[in-house]
Amino acid sequence: MSFVIKTTTKAEDPVNFIASSILNQLKSGKTVLFFVTGGSSIAVAVRVSVLLKDHDLVNLTIMMTDERYGEPNHVDSNWHQMFEKGFNLSRAKLIPILTGDDFETTVEKFNEDLAYEFNVAQYTIGLFGVGKDGHTAGILPLSVAVESKDLACGYTTPEFSRITITPELIKNLDEAVVFMQGEEKWSMVRDLVEKKIDIKKQPAQILKKVPLLTLFSDY
Repeated sequence: MSFVIKTTTKAEDPVNFIASSILNQLKSGKTVLFFVTGGSSIAVAVRVSVLLKDHDLVNLTIMMTDERYGEPNHVDSNWHQMFEKGFNLSRAKLIPILTGDDFETTVEKFNEDLAYEFNVAQYTIGLFGVGKDGHTAGILPLSVAVESKDLACGYTTPEFSRITITPELIKNLDEAVVFMQGEEKWSMVRDLVEKKIDIKKQPAQILKKVPLLTLFSDY
């Protein structure tokens, strides 16, 4: 495993890094599956799309790491917020999680899409954020998603019904890039770098199972 820490306050650094990784794989003839996430990392994903949009993207597929259940493009949807902020890669294959189906059907369909796309992809890379509570993607501490053996899991929280990829999928990625900014995240950076904590309590620890992990932080 390679775990590299890059200290920066510039969002352009992870943007350029991710775009370069994806383009290098595409230029080598590989099919690439790129996972994007919500929250503060949306801005990074949008700027990555700017660097990619003029290239040949026929072998690039893009999916979300997690979503807040509801009708497609509802106001709290990660997918909707990403496109609202300028994400635009019409030349790539785009697969939203929300389809207008009921919750159980949507989770099942996401599992099926993940299994298929993971099988055909020759390189898989994910952009992740990490919350102050140690969650990543939609995997909250002590939630059922932490121990799920499926590729996707759906469950209800007081705020949202969540649909997310699982640690089972994350540990099988080829590459992960983490973007964490702000002093309130520094203790989490230290935990990831220095400690081994049960992923039930700190799901982001699963990222250290990815063979190539790069963490961009202002710590």
